[in-house]
Amino acid sequence: MNKKSIQLIQYFTLLAIGLLLGYLFFTSLNIDELKQNIRTGNFSWFYVVMFVSLMVYVIRVLRWQMLIRAIGHETKFSNAFAALSISYFVSFIVPRLGEVTRCLSIKKQHDIGFMELLGTVIIERVVDIISLIIVLLLTLVLQFTMIKEFVNENMVKPFYNGVVIKIVQGNAMMLIITLLVLVIVSVLFFYFRNYLRAKSPMLIIKFIDGLKQGIVSIMKLKQKRLFCLYTFLIWVGYFLMTYFWFFIFKETSVLGWGACLSILSIGTIGRSVPIQGGGMGAYHFLVTNVAIIYGISASFGKTLATLIHAGQTFFTFAMGLVGLIIFYINYWRNK
Repeated sequence: MNKKSIQLIQYFTLLAIGLLLGYLFFTSLNIDELKQNIRTGNFSWFYVVMFVSLMVYVIRVLRWQMLIRAIGHETKFSNAFAALSISYFVSFIVPRLGEVTRCLSIKKQHDIGFMELLGTVIIERVVDIISLIIVLLLTLVLQFTMIKEFVNENMVKPFYNGVVIKIVQGNAMMLIITLLVLVIVSVLFFYFRNYLRAKSPMLIIKFIDGLKQGIVSIMKLKQKRLFCLYTFLIWVGYFLMTYFWFFIFKETSVLGWGACLSILSIGTIGRSVPIQGGGMGAYHFLVTNVAIIYGISASFGKTLATLIHAGQTFFTFAMGLVGLIIFYINYWRNK
């Protein structure tokens, strides 16, 4: 099986999972309740969320420009902003392709090597992953009881009651399904393990080269504290982009910073799942159940999850369109 076939299988598999999760969530959503809840909302907060989202984009561009400057190149803010906006739009449709699109967009406008740009993007991802781990650990420490209840209610109990108990009671169908899933997972594991083993030398070399470029860019930064400040402000922005949504409804306004921290952490995991549509379905399920743990009704939990995801989807598409317009205007000017 060639590389293109593998990529197509991966794409459509993830698309199928996303559609299934989305279907399961939205079929459980009472549309009449959703409409009624929306009518009671104060959507002036929506504009505040969009403004904070825009500021996060601006700070991310400024941080990325620092990395590019550190490897000896300069970029126009408008070009970098367009590239970032387009990349998020592309990643929403085809996960992980946005990073490549971002580098190609800048390469079209500036005389910078693709691998050099990819190195800066890789180091950004490494910094973001480290930041997410810190946020997750902080959430676990400050909200341990709630996180423990979330894991127990949504993972341990469903698996124990839905699988273990039925198998112990002699449910042959559940036993067959469990064994079938284990066989499929094992086959996929061994197949992709062999595939990665054959391809890994070149992949590792490319990754290490890109990582080296990124590390060099970090080491050459003249304003390391400013880079750290930008990173901190980005995550503060993410926090506020979630927190301000709470005030749209009276029922969700009682949620405090602890609930916001939990939704941010667990919701980011949902968005990070490489499923088309920004973690479609997975994000909705996770955020809904976190809200329920904090005492919000299932109806408003689903409404909150739907609106946060829909709002960010709208912003991603709108900024993607803006990014494309800026890119082509600058491209035609350079021509």
